Amino acid sequence: MIDDKTLQLNYTVESIIDAVCGFIKVDKEDFLGTNRDRLLVDARRIAINIITREESHSISGAARAINKNHATAIHYRKTHDNLYASNARYRYTYDMCVRKYKGDNYASFEDFLKMGKNYRKLESMIEDKDNEIAKLKYDILKLQNKFREHNFMIPSL
Repeated sequence: MIDDKTLQLNYTVESIIDAVCGFIKVDKEDFLGTNRDRLLVDARRIAINIITREESHSISGAARAINKNHATAIHYRKTHDNLYASNARYRYTYDMCVRKYKGDNYASFEDFLKMGKNYRKLESMIEDKDNEIAKLKYDILKLQNKFREHNFMIPSL
């Protein structure tokens, strides 16, 4: 008998595999097969990491879901960390697969860091503009005083 937790795991794993295969453009049968082409291995590595890291499922359960043993899944987890840190193409592919699986509203930690940097830049730009406005207001006051000193009419703004 299949319980609700198993059904949820199967549905989650299926949707992850579909998202990864769809983004990387590999056939699902090839993905679940034994071929060791780099593209297929990367797809499996990405799927294992999404299943275990994003959904917190066990490594052995994730390995069974893609027809691999747990040692392979452990190896995928270890090599993922190195590739994610050093290979921009792999990092982009992983992040996009996660986004495709989670939806477009998903933001990674890197996205939050970038937003923080952009926010600080915008804050600095606003401060610069405020200073510029203050200087311009001061210049306007100086010009108005000069007009008054020489009895000229001050134009209304």
